[in-house]
Amino acid sequence: MCELAKHKRVPFPISNKISPSPFVLVYTDVWGPSNIPNISGARWFLTFIDDCTRVTWVFLLKQKSKVSSRFIQFVSMIKNQFGVNIKRIRSDNAKDYFNLVLNSFCQKEGIIHESSCVNTPQQNGIAKRKNGHLLDQTRALLFQNYVPKKFWGEALLTATYLINRLLFKILASKSPMDVLSSFYPHLDSTNKLKPRIFGCISFVHVHSNERGKLDPRAVKCVLLGYSTTQKGYKCFHPHQRDSLCQGMSPSMKKRATFNLIFRGRL
Repeated sequence: MCELAKHKRVPFPISNKISPSPFVLVYTDVWGPSNIPNISGARWFLTFIDDCTRVTWVFLLKQKSKVSSRFIQFVSMIKNQFGVNIKRIRSDNAKDYFNLVLNSFCQKEGIIHESSCVNTPQQNGIAKRKNGHLLDQTRALLFQNYVPKKFWGEALLTATYLINRLLFKILASKSPMDVLSSFYPHLDSTNKLKPRIFGCISFVHVHSNERGKLDPRAVKCVLLGYSTTQKGYKCFHPHQRDSLCQGMSPSMKKRATFNLIFRGRL
């Protein structure tokens, strides 16, 4: 009866081991829903963290049901960009990860899908702690320049961009992108953009074919991060959004707001 009366959980051992090469093990987790939708309509975000390099990928989700499609897209992207197959994926027991689509996909690709035991988030601790780290940085970016909460998704993506380029003790004082570049020397880990303050005032140049001779040569905007597909910043022009949205339905306003997050050189 002593086992029933005095049973305690065995403490979790501390592990600082990392995989010998990238994409041997990838952690993943879903966060949300947010009480305040992002300006694009997203209420969840999905993370992928490589165990070897600790590089983090974040995807904003409008619907939690999109986890499966984003999961498949991520695996395809890694295979195409790095020429390797992900060996193992580790998640919690959320039903979003365990469905016919993902089960069939993992079996087809030969990916071992590991999951933590019930009520044991410590077994997926890398992903859980990364969520906390990302949210801490996201809040700091929003609070620093009093950026409205509806831009939390842009702050989150900016936080991810910066964290991937910060030095980590567990990586021998190297950044995740530097470690990934050491395995793939052809990888360009930066878009050569100067770091800017999230939420600061920025002036985006207006090209000559888009203005008259007496029109302003720049537009006053708010900087909301870095583009992942272009060598440019993401900026927001609130006054233009307000003028364009007059008379629009709520759904049209949401689309117009999102479309006015544009990329440009400062």
